[in-house]
Amino acid sequence: MKLVVLIPAYNEEGLIEKTILSIPRKVLGVDDLKILVIDDGSKDNTATLAINAGADKVVTHKKNSGVGAAFMTGIRNAIHMDADIVVTIDADSQFDSNEIPEMIAPILNRQADVVIGSRFLGNIPKNIPKIKLIGNKIFSKIISTLVSQKFSDTQTGFRAYSKNALLDISVVNDFTYTQEVLLDLKFKGHSIVEVPIKVKYDDKRKSRVVKSIFGYSVRSLSIIGRTLVYHRPMLSFNILGLLFCIVGVVGKLLTIGDIFTINTELTTGMIILGGVSFMMGLFASVVFRRQAFAEKNLRHYLDNSKVLTRDRE
Repeated sequence: MKLVVLIPAYNEEGLIEKTILSIPRKVLGVDDLKILVIDDGSKDNTATLAINAGADKVVTHKKNSGVGAAFMTGIRNAIHMDADIVVTIDADSQFDSNEIPEMIAPILNRQADVVIGSRFLGNIPKNIPKIKLIGNKIFSKIISTLVSQKFSDTQTGFRAYSKNALLDISVVNDFTYTQEVLLDLKFKGHSIVEVPIKVKYDDKRKSRVVKSIFGYSVRSLSIIGRTLVYHRPMLSFNILGLLFCIVGVVGKLLTIGDIFTINTELTTGMIILGGVSFMMGLFASVVFRRQAFAEKNLRHYLDNSKVLTRDRE
């Protein structure tokens, strides 16, 4: 059983060594543990210090591309390293790496494909900004509603993924991955569980991702919306079409009843847009279904290729 600990990092020369050195080299149920650092275009000595601290592999982006891009670079490299389990952990040492055994236990016991380290299953962490706590609760509620499973922490970077989950991850957004990967894997049928973890917050440290609460919220909602359209196109476009139709019909009824005069062309256009949305949902459903089949066939081909390679060896 091979475990790869994936650490996305950007300008973390002050903490990357501490983070790497804190990772236990021996974990129950793991035969081989490797540390993989993705340096997302740092302008400091993050990459050099990571190697000196004992990272087994450091991959550097030429420019800062975002934590989502760093995550996917890490996933691709972990698959190439033939990882059976990948644990992602932040580079700022806020998580306790000694909890890695608890993180991977549900995967080792075949109880889950993905494990989320939740900061809020126990007590609320000290020094966590109130606005960040409120935002996390809102986004966790949105994700929980969309996938019909209750989550307490959908923003955490401390997670574990099984090999089956790794081969299914399709994150296309470079900004962040935390919400998208949960929607992506849950909609693909993977089981996800949460385990409580400890976290230490430095109230003087500024987030590398959340530079503006408003900007982060808008971009995250956009990511969630696009992911929902990709995985549930019929539902997404049908809701949009229904809204257009309702507005158009209500507008016509108000005009006919002399309650409020609305341009006839406008209300008719809204109803037509509703019909177009329904048709787009059907078309998108076919396109995305073909894409899903293509991904499934590719994974099947890769699995068979590995089997043939091992047989020849």
